[in-house]
This record gives sequence, C-alpha cells and structure tokens, in this order.
Amino acid sequence: MSDEMIKYYYLCNNCGICRQQCTVFQAIPLESLSPRTRITLAGNLFLNKMGITKKTKEAIFTCVLCDLCGNTCPSGVNVLDTIKATRRYIIEQGEGPEGISKLLDSIIQGRNIFLFDNEERINWAENIEEKVKPKIRQQSELGLFVGCQESFKGSLYNIPESLVLIFEKAGVDFTLLGDEEWCCGAPYFLLGVKNEKVEEIIKHNIEKMKEFGVTKIVTTCPGCYLAWKEEYKKFDPELPFDILHSTEIIANLLQEGKLKIGKEYKKKVIFQDPCDLGRHSGIFDAPRTILKSIPGLELIELPREKMDAYCCGGGGLCKATYPETALAVAKKVAKLYKDNGAEVIVTACPACFDNLQAGIEGIDGIEIVDIHSLIVDLLE
Repeated sequence: MSDEMIKYYYLCNNCGICRQQCTVFQAIPLESLSPRTRITLAGNLFLNKMGITKKTKEAIFTCVLCDLCGNTCPSGVNVLDTIKATRRYIIEQGEGPEGISKLLDSIIQGRNIFLFDNEERINWAENIEEKVKPKIRQQSELGLFVGCQESFKGSLYNIPESLVLIFEKAGVDFTLLGDEEWCCGAPYFLLGVKNEKVEEIIKHNIEKMKEFGVTKIVTTCPGCYLAWKEEYKKFDPELPFDILHSTEIIANLLQEGKLKIGKEYKKKVIFQDPCDLGRHSGIFDAPRTILKSIPGLELIELPREKMDAYCCGGGGLCKATYPETALAVAKKVAKLYKDNGAEVIVTACPACFDNLQAGIEGIDGIEIVDIHSLIVDLLE
C-alpha cells in the first residue's frame, strides 16, 4: 500500500470545484465518479475504513487521467498520483477490473496490448510495403516508434502510413524496429505498476533504438510519446534520444518549405487536444501551425482549449475497463463540438480518433479526421 493513497486525503477540502471540470462527472453526473470522491475512497482504503467494492473499482478505474481536476484544484491535490497508487493497490489485491490482468499479461507474453503475434506488427504497412520494408532495422538518426494501436488496429493503419508518405515527400530518412518493437509499457504506467517486467520492456526498446544509431525518436501516439519522454527518462536519466511527436516534425517541415500544401480544405475544424500531448506534455502549437497552413480551413477556437481542452474520454485505460463510460464522454464532446459549429474534428492521437469515431455515430454533419491523413491528402 502506497503513501500516495493518503498523501492528499487530508488536503482535499471537498469544495467540489473539481466536479466542474471533471471529464467523467460532466458526462455522467454521479458523485461517486467525482474527483473528490475518488480521493476520499483512496484515503479510506489506505486507512482500512472500507474494503474494495464494485463501486470503488468503478470510481478509480473510470478516471481518464486527463488532469483537468488537477488544473483547477485550489488545494493542490494531485489526483493522478493518487489514482495510480490506488489502482496499483487494487491490482495487487487481485481485485482489478475484468480485462486488466489479461492486458498486462498480453504485454509481457506477446509484447503488445492485443496478444497478437508480434510478427504482425508491420501489417499496418501492407499498402506501402515497398516503402517501409527497406527501412526496418536500418541505420538512421530518426527512429519511428509506431505503437501497438496503430500497428494492430486496422482502423488506425492510415496514421503511420500517412506519416511515412509525408516523410517520403519531404525526403526524411528514418528507421523502425518492425517486429522487434515492443509495447512502450504505457498501460503499466497508467496503473502505477513498475517492476522488473516493465524495466525489461523499457530496456529492450532503448537498446534496440541505440543499436540502429537512433538519436531522435518520433511517435504519432501521445501515449507512447509520454512514456518515452517521462517514464523512460526516469529509468535512464541519460536517455540518449530527443523524443518528438510527429506534429512537431511536420510543423517544422512546413515552416522550412520542405512540405507544401497544394490543395484547399474548406471546412470548419475543431482540433482535439490530446491530454498526453497537450496538458501533460505542453505541445499545443505544432498541430495548430499545421492546420493554419491549410488554405480554406477555418480553425474554430473554443472557450476551453489547450490546458483546459476537453478530454475525448478514451484515455487512462477507461475505455479498456469501462467502455460505456468512455463512449458517454465521447458522445458529449462530439455534440459539444457540433454545437460550436465544427464540421470536422481533427485529432493527433489514435485513442482520440478511436473514441471520438464512436462518439460521432448518430450525429449528422460532423466527421473525424486524423491530422496526418489530412495533410498527406493535401500536399503538392
């Protein structure tokens, strides 16, 4: 049992300001799903005032870890650290939600979150095989870390495929690990779990990137980005890589004139700031630089964006453990965007794309587009 579970228990004054921002509470207004209740439950578990119940697990594992509550808490309560510590305790007691153990076992046994054969990790490149195969495990300064979702989920194949085509257009050399890429380990970090198995994953990915001369690592997944940027850095403070999100590279290529937009896109667009990319990593400008370079595109600015941006509801393992909660959030956010005039929601995150794609079902006049796919279709 971790002291992080009790650390903020007495600091929280139950003012309820967090409820006004909480992603889940705003979609499903139950007090049991509010941040202040989560803090209370964590403290009570630590003090042995209660046991692990079905409702307790729901409260702790439906948190999307967006940290909107942390941004507004006047007492400085760190909800994220509390939630992660409490999740770890629940899992250690063998009481984790259905599917969590399977997910963690999949990462260790199959080296990916889906328990697929890791040799299938390059299936996403089936349409551009001749462009990708020569890049696998070749010496290059830039290493593309594809990530599990985009490697194995067919609806997301277009994301890394588009990035490869963008790199080709701009003359950017890169390498990738193919079936020697292992899951970045993000699900473990979201559960507060750190052990020798996780360290094995981190060490493997670091050593493989070193082997091929990589000095910069790029990923299209903000979750992978944050894992490399923060968790890998904790493991190896001398981590010899610059970690970049793909939007940072694309924005620079546009500014340097190595990429040119040749077509108009006359649509009203809202950009979905991914929590891991924006609020957690501070990358707000690069995606907007890209969108503002597109002729005809009208970028709608919301009263709440960047640090205060709405969460899609698909993060923090909420979708993996309580998918109905993730969907309720996505539907609320999609409707809000539509009501604010959006014709298109643009994302820079596979989890956002996946969850909001489900959220827009039944809402006419709005679509969701990945930023990489959008750009590749508009290049000269």
